[in-house]
Amino acid sequence: MSAQIPEASRMRGLMLVAGREIRVRGLAKSNIISLIITVVIVGALAALPTILGAFSGGDEDEKIGLAGTAAPAMEAQLNALGGYDVTMYDTADEAEAAVKDGDVDAAVADGTLYSEESVDNALQTQLDAAWQAATIQTNLAAAGLSDAEIAAALTAKPLETVSLSEGETDPATNYFTGLVISIIMFMMLMTPVQYIAMGVVEEKSSRIVEILLTSLKPWQLLGGKVIGLGVISLVNLVAMVGVGLGVSAATGVLGDLPPGTASAAISTIGWWLIALVLFGTLAGGVGSLVSRQEEAGSVLTPLIMSLTLSYVGAIFLLNAPTSTFAEVLSIVPPFSAIAMPTRMAVTEVPAWEIALAIGLLVVAAAGALALGAQLYKRSVLYTGSRLKLTEALRRAD
Repeated sequence: MSAQIPEASRMRGLMLVAGREIRVRGLAKSNIISLIITVVIVGALAALPTILGAFSGGDEDEKIGLAGTAAPAMEAQLNALGGYDVTMYDTADEAEAAVKDGDVDAAVADGTLYSEESVDNALQTQLDAAWQAATIQTNLAAAGLSDAEIAAALTAKPLETVSLSEGETDPATNYFTGLVISIIMFMMLMTPVQYIAMGVVEEKSSRIVEILLTSLKPWQLLGGKVIGLGVISLVNLVAMVGVGLGVSAATGVLGDLPPGTASAAISTIGWWLIALVLFGTLAGGVGSLVSRQEEAGSVLTPLIMSLTLSYVGAIFLLNAPTSTFAEVLSIVPPFSAIAMPTRMAVTEVPAWEIALAIGLLVVAAAGALALGAQLYKRSVLYTGSRLKLTEALRRAD
């Protein structure tokens, strides 16, 4: 029992630091305003297809005049299609006059299409198809067939569709999905990495860290900071995805998304969590090497550069996902954190490559965790000029 109490105490300290980061950073006005703006933008983008559809397809029904022997049958055809306001006339002359007077947009009478100006191709195609079907139906009725026989004669079994590339999705859709994943991964890693490093420098320069270390261990401070900012970023990500999917479902667009969208999102979260451990702990470690905010940028440059190169490489492999460069980039850490989920959205990746990429990234994250923790432990209480990496590692615990 006594062995469990210290362990619980250590975890409690870790969670206290994480909770503090969530309260200070997550509930900050700037973060809340940024999240609200981002969520509104995501919701607007999700609703954009429906909004555009309302403007393009929200016109009144086409006003069509009909006359002649096939008019009743054609009226039934147009009513079945929908989108038409049909007016029946006794003669072709009356139908033609209605077009001239502007009472109807177009009229069909005894095989003739009347319109004030040329009708668009889509309308003409539909009117022609309805006319032909109505004419056949009228001719069959004139030949003495019953309504049931006419219906049987006009009923044809729909074409059976066989896709020779079943399981494949539109390349444009895949490209867009991969692009979105790479952007989200880059932004959701860049922000917490900068916050972690800046937070470490801020606590160090204000000497608050010296007070905190009287009751907490260095690994609790660093780990709690990574966990807290990770939770904030994850909440922001879930909010964006939730609003996007919710608006898409409400507007009926959700069914048009690629079938693998959900699994791609879940996979991306997994890659992001591993990458956050890698970059986050390193950010905290290198942040402890300096004592002033002005110097934080210099120690963060290698991390920012590696994140940027990972993002740029992911954008490149969108156009060549099967190239040797793409294969290597999506396996070798830390680039694989962004490159592999992006590549998985664009093309089919062998399972062994995914497993190898995950294994190497986990090993790299473990190494980064050890290195970052040691840097933080040995440098966070040091004040003065910037410490070099080798000097920090040589310092006594």
